Amino acid sequence: MAAPRKGLVHQYTARLTAFEHTPTTPPSPPQNILLFIGGLFDGLLTVPYTTPLSSSLPPTWTLAQVHLSSSYTGWGTSNLQKDAAELSKCVTYFRGIKTGKIVLMGHSTGCQDIIEYLTGSGHAPRAKIDGGILQGPVSDRQAIEIGLDPALYAGSCETAKAMIQAGDGDEILPSKTMKSFFGPAPVSAKRWLSLASPNHDGDDDFFSSDLSDERLMKTFGALPKGTPLCLLHSGSDEYVDPKLDKEKLIQRWIENSKRGEGNVNQAYSGVLEGATHNLKGASEEVLGGLVKRVLGFLESLDEKSANL
Repeated sequence: MAAPRKGLVHQYTARLTAFEHTPTTPPSPPQNILLFIGGLFDGLLTVPYTTPLSSSLPPTWTLAQVHLSSSYTGWGTSNLQKDAAELSKCVTYFRGIKTGKIVLMGHSTGCQDIIEYLTGSGHAPRAKIDGGILQGPVSDRQAIEIGLDPALYAGSCETAKAMIQAGDGDEILPSKTMKSFFGPAPVSAKRWLSLASPNHDGDDDFFSSDLSDERLMKTFGALPKGTPLCLLHSGSDEYVDPKLDKEKLIQRWIENSKRGEGNVNQAYSGVLEGATHNLKGASEEVLGGLVKRVLGFLESLDEKSANL
């Protein structure tokens, strides 16, 4: 049984909260905050490394887990645009009570949220962040292709397309078309195609290994100059083809960011060898590798500010 966690609950907008871990009581309240965004089905404490990571941060930083409308099973009827709008409200809230840096850290679909936040439609007026960390940036489409029978995959996409064409895109896709691939979550036709479109054009499809450079230039190539990113793939991610060269994929994302104005921190980006998707059951060595990279990235932001 997990031990109780000490922290503060912040209501950053109506019906939505963020839980700020406070494992220690420093002499003065930390003014820098790492806002953590989970993936599909995630909510408070569902990603196991958030607890040790929050306890490993320097006394000037805290970690807060953000609750979105899409948390837990809400993702199936939500979208990245809505996530980004809610995250902007959360960042704005913490800008009002913190004087330091605000960094977004995404796990799984939380990584898509960060890319959407920085490059998606309407990104310009969103509250400014000082950096982003992407942990476990995987392709939902390719994971579905691996895990779902090909005939079911094709049939589910055809059913979703037909529903959208009939004006029923926001209606729930029949579970039999997916064979409960996503368990108990109700999934709309629009969200299914956003995740799984075989045309490589889904709104969630940012990290597939088969995307064209033209497609990547709309995401990594469109990153803003003043917002550094850290990219962390899991070496033993169970939702990724084990034959995929993850280091090569990260380098491709970095190359596309360089063609634009993006700034990916290459010193701390890379593959976490031995890590599963969310580091469940990770050894101290693997977990320590994640913590080391995160702390190094946050420290680099402090060094950047000191040199300005």
